[in-house]
Amino acid sequence: MKYIIIGTAGHVDHGKTALIKALTGTDTDRLKEEKLRGISIDLGFASLPLSDDIVAGVVDVPGHERFLKNMLAGTGGIDMAMLVVAADEGVMPQTREHLAMLHLYGISQGVVVLNKIDKVDGEWLDLVAEDVQNLLAGTFLAGAPLCRVSAVTGEGLAELRSILRQVAERLPGRDNDAPFRLWIDRAFTVKGYGVVVTGSVLSGTAKIGDSLTLYPAGIMVRVRGLEWHGQKVEQIQAGQRAAINLAGVDLGAVGRGMCLSSPRHGQVSDVWDVKVTWRSEVKNGARVRLHLGTGESIGRIYFFRDAPKDYARLVLESPLGAGAGDRGILRLYSPQHLLGGAILIAPSLSKREIGPARVARAEVLGGDVAKLVYAVLADSSLPLEAGELARQAGYLSEKTLDRALAALVAGGRIVRQGAYYFTAEQLAALREKCHSLLTDYHAAQPDRPGMAREVLRQQLGLDEKAFDHLVEHWQAVGFIVVRGAEVALPQHAERHRDRKQDLAAKVDHALSACGLLSIDTAILAEKLNLPPAKAEVAMDLLLREGLLVRIGGDLVLYHKAVEQALDVLRRHFANQPTITVAQLRDLLQTSRKVALPLMEYFDLQKYTIRDGDVRKPGTKLYK
Repeated sequence: MKYIIIGTAGHVDHGKTALIKALTGTDTDRLKEEKLRGISIDLGFASLPLSDDIVAGVVDVPGHERFLKNMLAGTGGIDMAMLVVAADEGVMPQTREHLAMLHLYGISQGVVVLNKIDKVDGEWLDLVAEDVQNLLAGTFLAGAPLCRVSAVTGEGLAELRSILRQVAERLPGRDNDAPFRLWIDRAFTVKGYGVVVTGSVLSGTAKIGDSLTLYPAGIMVRVRGLEWHGQKVEQIQAGQRAAINLAGVDLGAVGRGMCLSSPRHGQVSDVWDVKVTWRSEVKNGARVRLHLGTGESIGRIYFFRDAPKDYARLVLESPLGAGAGDRGILRLYSPQHLLGGAILIAPSLSKREIGPARVARAEVLGGDVAKLVYAVLADSSLPLEAGELARQAGYLSEKTLDRALAALVAGGRIVRQGAYYFTAEQLAALREKCHSLLTDYHAAQPDRPGMAREVLRQQLGLDEKAFDHLVEHWQAVGFIVVRGAEVALPQHAERHRDRKQDLAAKVDHALSACGLLSIDTAILAEKLNLPPAKAEVAMDLLLREGLLVRIGGDLVLYHKAVEQALDVLRRHFANQPTITVAQLRDLLQTSRKVALPLMEYFDLQKYTIRDGDVRKPGTKLYK
């Protein structure tokens, strides 16, 4: 079954509501004021089966200019337009304005209806039809079917239904595999059920029990119940009008303009980079209204110095939860005349200018998915996981994203490391930066085995998971050497290993006879024939390399003395289940001043386990 959304458009009192009632049997004027005044004020909805396998949801929008905000709330997300022109009045101001807004929203399919033909003669009707065709020239409705109908007599309705079905058959189906998404146009409570929201499903599916997120608030909710045009259902899908009973939220936290989405897919920001199709000029910094989805946001528009005026930064007065590629209408704050159409590119970067990578990203929105995925990755300063790529590219389905990633990897344009994707250029730049950082570090610190892993991560600007995957790859291909928590270039690691071996031999000759004597800089200076300043440097180096071991406090021992003490401990435990500090002192023929901190060091290293006043063998004693 294919589900689509048809949106009406046209001047006030041109018979849109009456036409929908004649087509569907549903009166979409639900408000008391609408009944009294005879005009639509807010959105109305009806179901229109077009064939056995196509059902349309029809959105009735108000035509009066005072209610243009409500008209725009109903236009975002429709599949096709039905532009209604009254035959007795012809083209009017809101006819032109609504047509312009449909174009700016990116609507590409529709039909034109000349309504109220029962009120005019044939000659007048032909003149109005010619005037309408002139209006449509150069627009998306140029060449669209034009139906002459009367909602009162029923003349032409059968032909209109047939044409609507034909256009609907040509429409591409919405993506049910994509993340679920719905812009809320109404929110209310039902006694015994709680909060209910309504809207048109833009993509994906939702079923009872699903967890969803309300954006921009980020509130997690659960689907308690579902209705489609008054029928209780277990699941809703793209192209349907739906009512959703939500658990986990109060009515005060929900309203028109919010987006209900699959978790972790919305982007929330109060500063967005946008691509604009301008219809009127506007000053830099002007206060504007953005109509997007079913909501209205207030903000200011700013232009970039490094890009044409087609690109701008929108700074909103409150956060907007939306997605890349979402289309909206810009109007001046006051007077509220039409400025143009805006396409969201992405939340703005901290830097002032937009940059060529973001412009390139904007140019492929709505086009080839692989090009878009690559552009999103190239615009990012960091590698991205697949889920984040899908989110930033604008609600892509897992299947669509996987196909795009596979093609990009096969073509060598992107590289996968673990769960992360890099562009080939990003990976090369990170490798070059890493090489430069390590080269400079080795030159400044020739005696150190390498740069601290965490310091390198921070200087590369990567998160921990991405860095770990990258280090694993670089280590596997021999680009770097990782030793504990330090990273080095292979040449430096080799030189350092040779120096360490030379140093170990020299230190062993000088310190092996020291036994359990605590080593300080004075002893090092004497044994290694070093000046005091170099003795301090040598102390740090020997401790870092593990040739000296800081037992605790001021007690520093030669590493072989510690190993010999451990051998004594193992031999003792071969015959005895426990040992005391006094026993260790006697076995090592040393003082309590050395034996006590040494035993505590053994506890810390899990060579021994303390049990009251005695120690037992620890988990690492025999490893």
